[in-house]
Amino acid sequence: MIDYRIPTFLTLYELMNYRRTAEQLKLSQPAVTQQIHALERDYGCRLFTYDGSRLYRTPEAEKLAQYARVAMYNDQRMRQELAVPKILTLRLGATKTIGEFIIGEDLCRFLKRPDRTLEIVVENTRELLHRLEMEELDFALVEGSFDKSRYGYRRFQSAPFVGMCHCDHPFAGKKVTGEALADQSVILREAGSGTRAIFEKSLQESGYSLDKIGRIICVNNFALIVRMVSENLGVSFAYSAVAAGHPELTTFRLEGLSEQREFNFVYLKGTQAGQLIDEIFPNSSGGQRSKERGRL
Repeated sequence: MIDYRIPTFLTLYELMNYRRTAEQLKLSQPAVTQQIHALERDYGCRLFTYDGSRLYRTPEAEKLAQYARVAMYNDQRMRQELAVPKILTLRLGATKTIGEFIIGEDLCRFLKRPDRTLEIVVENTRELLHRLEMEELDFALVEGSFDKSRYGYRRFQSAPFVGMCHCDHPFAGKKVTGEALADQSVILREAGSGTRAIFEKSLQESGYSLDKIGRIICVNNFALIVRMVSENLGVSFAYSAVAAGHPELTTFRLEGLSEQREFNFVYLKGTQAGQLIDEIFPNSSGGQRSKERGRL
């Protein structure tokens, strides 16, 4: 059972405002204050402090929030597994490349079991990690970088990350420098997406930046990106699976861009997410035999 004060603490931790916390939880503001002070007495530390009129989290609050979210998640999972009827719901998040091009076969195989169902969210990496923190997902499949000290994680697979262009484009089949993008239209995903973060980091490591590119077109939909590249309206950077099945497209290499990138399962530390991952992806390269990272 979860201490009734923990949801109050987590709500205040997110909203950082006693009045709004009280309104959201339908409590009086003094009741919220009393619950927080009681937690501070129990744990022997300050959780929030004021600097003038501004409320701040203490380092102890950040640590408590990490453990509290795991406890809330495990409580939700236990309640579901004990409930009747016994249909297990798994809440999976995936970045757009992975959700649209990589895991469809695995999900369909899993759903052939009548006692299993899925809630699937396809979003960018930043949003998926936020949903993990809010206990809205059991785990997420992400591309690109994330804070490996904050989350548990397991490698799923590697995939080639390449430049993508029309077959008639001058870059087709070649290796080019970042300088060559100065007079090009480059079609990128939105800020917060894994593919964009990989591209930006590679540019920076090579001494270039987005402001040196001729024109940037921002699109948060891969189907539309493929359509634009197919019309030779620009080049893009994505995993090779995005261009599969489009004979008018080909790839090129960008100097300094690592061609192999990892996809990882990411989850809250201290949860049993590894067992749920194996439910859907029994043949993943992590598997039960692998050493899972990030245990508490």
